[in-house]
Amino acid sequence: MTRTFLIALALAAVVAAPLQAQDAAPARFFIERIEVRNAHRVSADLIVSESLLRAGAEYTEDELRAASLRLNRLPYLLSADFALEKGSDRGRHVLVITVAETKPFFYFIDARPILNDEQRRTAVDYAGSLGADTSDAAIGYRKFIGRRGVAHIGITSRRDRQEFTTDYSAPAIGYTQYDLFGTRAFATVNLRWPVEPARNPTLSPQVVVGIPLTPKHTLTLDYEETRFSRSTTFINDAPYTLQDGERIVSFAWAYNTTNQPFVPTRGTFVRIAPQWSSRDLASYSRFIMIPGTDRVDAYADHFNSYGVDAIAARYFELSDRDSVSATLQAGWTNTEERANQLLTPQVIRAQPLYALIGGGWSYNLRPDAAKEAGDSRVELDAQYVARQGDYDREGQRFVDLNSDEGMRLSAAWVRRNVWGTLRLGLGYTWK
Repeated sequence: MTRTFLIALALAAVVAAPLQAQDAAPARFFIERIEVRNAHRVSADLIVSESLLRAGAEYTEDELRAASLRLNRLPYLLSADFALEKGSDRGRHVLVITVAETKPFFYFIDARPILNDEQRRTAVDYAGSLGADTSDAAIGYRKFIGRRGVAHIGITSRRDRQEFTTDYSAPAIGYTQYDLFGTRAFATVNLRWPVEPARNPTLSPQVVVGIPLTPKHTLTLDYEETRFSRSTTFINDAPYTLQDGERIVSFAWAYNTTNQPFVPTRGTFVRIAPQWSSRDLASYSRFIMIPGTDRVDAYADHFNSYGVDAIAARYFELSDRDSVSATLQAGWTNTEERANQLLTPQVIRAQPLYALIGGGWSYNLRPDAAKEAGDSRVELDAQYVARQGDYDREGQRFVDLNSDEGMRLSAAWVRRNVWGTLRLGLGYTWK
């Protein structure tokens, strides 16, 4: 009986120990003041605002760590280290944030051509990823204005490999205001001038509004209108319009605990983005039947689509040199195209979807370098990609030639420092 009682008591202690650990409240630190050091171009008020921390409040160690990671993901900071110093009285602390800024000139270049052998010819795809949040190049200049404002000018390029959006490059100028009305929200306004594949482009606006719910969770609304061409030509005193433009609206929820914005080595990133897009095309064909007599056939095409894009990535830092990652990405879209050529209406409906699962390994070439020196890493990635694009034309189903599946392997060298991020590499796809 005694042995049974002791065994039962030991089991109860084993079960109760985790419960007591869970019930124990984590230590909290009262922050009476926040001090930012080594900030020269970036406003200290902006750094404190983006940390989502406030003086005069208590925070746990996990909350302080999440705020530190959030600052490390800002594109204009190379690093941000937290330290607690003694305050004016016992139990009070001064939070010291030591930062390393990036240069006002910045760049992000992801140059990894993906080769594939199709129909006995070599094709090149420069998109290293899929989905709505893909950009493979940006270069520009950033200027901080006031306490919480940032102006920027530069050139950007988007390649997302989606059938319902258009890849383009464009000069852009914009402004971002942080901590709007003290709500922690931010807003960015961009004016872009698409130069490729545009013919007669006009200024194209973009508005991004977001609010961080916590240092880990953010909601973002993105409205983007791109005007590739717009002009009017008179033939036989009748106006004919050349038009090509698209609108994209997305609403994204993101969970992010990674340690860097472009070359993460640890943490989790999850993003789910419902989106809606439309595109309007208008053109004409001109034939000269008899000298002095023109025949003009107008053409119009309208695309309307909605869908959702999602990605989940997990990064594991095995040592100061090695990091591995796993990625799962998927997207689905419902698309309707209404074309009118030679007065013959045509409706084409499609539901393209894709899925990607992959893994990666990166190796730090400079583990002993100071944080201000940045990162230099070698990356190896393997991905399995499947895309399906069946469509329906006037009730008849067809198989889209863009449907495919296969393995993709790539290798790259990536360098991130105070000037920006450069990734150079090469990949190959087996279908």
